[in-house]
Amino acid sequence: MRRLKGLAVIALLVAGDLAGVLLSYILGYFVRSWWSGGETFTSSLLNRAYLLLVFPFVFAYEGLYTRRLTEWEERRRCVRGVVIGSALLTILLFMVRLWIVSRLVVVLSALFSAVLVPSIRTLLKRLLVRLQLLDQPLVIFGYGSAARLFEAELNKHRTMGYRVVARIERPADSEPLSALVSRAEIPPGSLVVVLADCFREPELKEIFEYAEQSFAEMMILPNLSLLTTSTAAVEQIGSLLVLKYRYNLLRPMNLWTKQVLEFVLSLVLTIVLLPVFAVLALLVKLSSPGPVFFRQPRIGRGGKVFTCLKFRTMYQDAEARLEEILKRDPAVRAEWERYARITGDPRVTRIGRWLRRFSLDELPQLLNVLRGEMALVGPRPYLVSELERVGKYLKTIVRVRPGLTGLWQVSGRAELPFEERMLLDEYYIRNWSLWLDFSILVRTIRAVLTGRGAY
Repeated sequence: MRRLKGLAVIALLVAGDLAGVLLSYILGYFVRSWWSGGETFTSSLLNRAYLLLVFPFVFAYEGLYTRRLTEWEERRRCVRGVVIGSALLTILLFMVRLWIVSRLVVVLSALFSAVLVPSIRTLLKRLLVRLQLLDQPLVIFGYGSAARLFEAELNKHRTMGYRVVARIERPADSEPLSALVSRAEIPPGSLVVVLADCFREPELKEIFEYAEQSFAEMMILPNLSLLTTSTAAVEQIGSLLVLKYRYNLLRPMNLWTKQVLEFVLSLVLTIVLLPVFAVLALLVKLSSPGPVFFRQPRIGRGGKVFTCLKFRTMYQDAEARLEEILKRDPAVRAEWERYARITGDPRVTRIGRWLRRFSLDELPQLLNVLRGEMALVGPRPYLVSELERVGKYLKTIVRVRPGLTGLWQVSGRAELPFEERMLLDEYYIRNWSLWLDFSILVRTIRAVLTGRGAY
């Protein structure tokens, strides 16, 4: 039954991918027809739609039908599969000369597919998870912070289909493993996840022996302190498995590529948004007495302090108001110490609250990017007063330029505790890629439009 369900899921995903590609080619033909004033040729496309089967084969090679991936990793592989599939289809058509396709149609169709295919797949995966057709029950051997972290990550990536059905912990009195398992209701076909941090070597050996006899698959989460902010690749050296770590944004070539691309994009954005700058500056000036821009010292690359620009969102006597509030209300002080912000902050002007909600107060930081002090995407620019709180993360974070946006802004913004912000910043530096920057920029647009996590 489970195998049939798995085959049905693959069939649905293939059908969804083909529908996305076919629709993209139809749209490509219509756009070309509208542009050139010719016929659409959709009938010839439908007669040769079987040629589009090259795409599912490419997607299968990318692991899109056999691997459980996070949404953004799946979208990345979809886009790469679309590019490779389009190239292969073009070569195939050229070789057999069965069907002449305009180069404009191929380019347009690839662009449409890069949007439609991952979008259709994401919606379909969410539906499959809701219907429990993509369901994969998990049995967790572990407890404490390691188990909480693992389950928190599962909750962030629900489209992977993992569902915790049992948790098996080792109690203090060393109760036999068989007794612990017998009390847990474990569905057939479950996957074992072993959190190695939680057990001693003899206990791990006992768990592995049990898993080998009772389960077809097992996942192991090694030392938690090594994995919270790193992406590790597994390599085999002889009979040994080793974990290989990469620190992508600490490589000079990656830094140079990122800086050039961001400078060009920031320059274009600054020119396009000049009218918006003028309107917002006028609103800030009329809202309350004081300057248009708020200048604040922040920690930059190499630990150097630079002046970070924002549209002013607070009253001139904001610091005095803050001190008074913190002295008067212990609950507010506790919130400030944990999140470095206050809900319904009375220091913020009416226009300032609106600017903050949609992150428009950050726009002047495009000038910081052009001056080379900041990046479009990067770690949060920390305050000088936050140096002690940043602590052990500082050495890694100051290796790169801080960003106008970053992982913490698209993962909850002000809702996240200070410690989690630093973890996300460190994760970004160690796992940087152009795709990660692109995904953060896209998610930033969504976060700004919805105002999610703003204060």
